[in-house]
Amino acid sequence: MDLAMFKFTEGREPIGTVRSWAENIQLLSESAQQDLGVLTAPTAASMFMRRYGLFITGHLAVFAAERKVWTGSAAEVEIVIGEGEPWPILFQLSHDRWEVCGDEGIEKLLERLVDPVVSLMAKNARLPAVISRENFFGYMLWMYVHVIKDTRDLSLLPQYERFLQKQSPEDAMANFKRLTCCLYKEVPGFDKCPYCPLLMEKQCETAKSLEAE
Repeated sequence: MDLAMFKFTEGREPIGTVRSWAENIQLLSESAQQDLGVLTAPTAASMFMRRYGLFITGHLAVFAAERKVWTGSAAEVEIVIGEGEPWPILFQLSHDRWEVCGDEGIEKLLERLVDPVVSLMAKNARLPAVISRENFFGYMLWMYVHVIKDTRDLSLLPQYERFLQKQSPEDAMANFKRLTCCLYKEVPGFDKCPYCPLLMEKQCETAKSLEAE
């Protein structure tokens, strides 16, 4: 796998890091409000975590293919402004150091790049951790099922098992639906996404109880 795929932004000047935005939610919220019209911190944080989840999925793809993980932390993932999208934030790595590992590498990846950010978003933006994790899971599942066509590494991600909803990865992808609302419906001009549990009245209470975690 070509690790140059992570140099999305060709060295553009960063406006912050993932860690700094998770610690100072005002910066994140102001950017989301300016470009998306989002008015609440939880919604801004969830839209950010959707974008960050795709970035993390790229790391999981490298891990699946090469058993390598990036050695940096969320404080070393830089945020830059791109173009051509409603909220054109992109991520770039501040260095290109990777380490070879075994199955334990996936836990290193989570400890460095995922769990601290999920916790900070829960604390500072009041975004329930379960929403952040499910934001990531949708991309993970798609990648394992459709891109690398090997779902074995999902067993190394027990924190995300609940989102399979007792289905095989392939069935969960074919019948994809969320357990929690990602708050996309709070973005001006948009409605519930096709996978929103709030579209199904019988799931509303389950979704609400999960989001309270």
